Amino acid sequence: MRGISRLPDLIAARFDKARRGEVHETDARAPKPAARSQTDAVGAAQYAMSLSRGRKPRADRERGLILPVQSLGQEDHLRQTFIGRGLFLVRQEQWDKLGETIRSADAARETTSEGTGTASLLSQGARSDFVHAARAAFAQGKVPDNNIIVALEEALEETPECWGVATVVAQAHMDIGLAALGSGPLAARPTFDNKVFRHHFARAAEVLDSYCAVELGSALLAEARCDLLLAAPDAPDRVADDYEDLIDLDPGNPAHMRRFGLRLLPRWFGTYERLDELAHDTAERVADIWGDGGYTWVWFDVLRAVPEAAERLDIDRYLEGMSDILERRGTQHVVNLMAAHAGVVMDPTSAPDDTGQRAAENRAAINARFAAIVSHHLHELHPRHWAEAQQSPFQALPAPEALAEDGEAIARSLISRQFHDELAAGQIVTFSPRGLEMQPPA
Repeated sequence: MRGISRLPDLIAARFDKARRGEVHETDARAPKPAARSQTDAVGAAQYAMSLSRGRKPRADRERGLILPVQSLGQEDHLRQTFIGRGLFLVRQEQWDKLGETIRSADAARETTSEGTGTASLLSQGARSDFVHAARAAFAQGKVPDNNIIVALEEALEETPECWGVATVVAQAHMDIGLAALGSGPLAARPTFDNKVFRHHFARAAEVLDSYCAVELGSALLAEARCDLLLAAPDAPDRVADDYEDLIDLDPGNPAHMRRFGLRLLPRWFGTYERLDELAHDTAERVADIWGDGGYTWVWFDVLRAVPEAAERLDIDRYLEGMSDILERRGTQHVVNLMAAHAGVVMDPTSAPDDTGQRAAENRAAINARFAAIVSHHLHELHPRHWAEAQQSPFQALPAPEALAEDGEAIARSLISRQFHDELAAGQIVTFSPRGLEMQPPA
């Protein structure tokens, strides 16, 4: 594609390194582009989860606690597999193949082991060079080189009517627009006073307006349309319809419901009253998959962002939803999410001192579920979720290594506290796929 050769020096340098077999520092964990067995979806299956066992306890009270830990690189490797695939196809100027691959992954609703859509990861990789170049320019107080935009527009011209490529281009424009606002994640609805932000989101809207996510059955397109709300003056009027389309297209993915809840916060596009109303509506629409779990998922990250919002919960339905989620979709990824939510997010010390009585009672009711989740459902530890649970969803996360270390320490401390008496008596508390086992002292 002609525009690729005219990209700014940053991207050209990255291409040169790729041709020489070098790896950019930000791509250190990505698979080599030529390794097709590692970049194809089928090849990704070979990275089955492995567990590291027998880690040294962090404290005396944790001795006797045998808890397998998911190795750090498994999910990250899967994510980088698909990110690397998207990056590789663009660097090889194979936009048509990229569009085909994205459409196929989206149609199959392919995900990583933790539920991240592979179509979304492919798109992330495909646009990464463009976005990195734009961010580098903004960081230097410059306007991004226009050749970035030229290259994106030529990709549209060379793959007409391909909504896979169109989505990549639209998402690239949105990423560039967000980069113009700064490097940190948004904690609230952005203002509209940045012309670069408005321009790129307007162009993204023009690109996406040619396609209907519902008619095409595309969750990726619907997700991109939800992202457009960040620059839409009428977002409060559209947020419910846009997210309902996305959730209806991909009801098995809780990430959409979690994001929906956050966007209904007053700082974004909604109110607490509307949030609760739409959480109930969502639960009804996804009941065949999640039972009452849709209600729980919509509120899930809201409670992490705003602890005192718990006072507005329908606590009975929230707790029932937790049970339904564990019963119907109780993978170890989900079990760790729920255990960390109950044990870390709802820890009494994590709420402000002035939290109201009803909020405190509702939080305590969720916290009380920790023991049952750990005892009846937990087989292995996924440290990332425990570390993320103590972070605001609107903050940038620490490095994966730090997340893994902190998360394991948090989880082992809470679980050891739960089995304090048994461990103090010298019993061996073992978690495994067979479930929880207690063994007498040796």
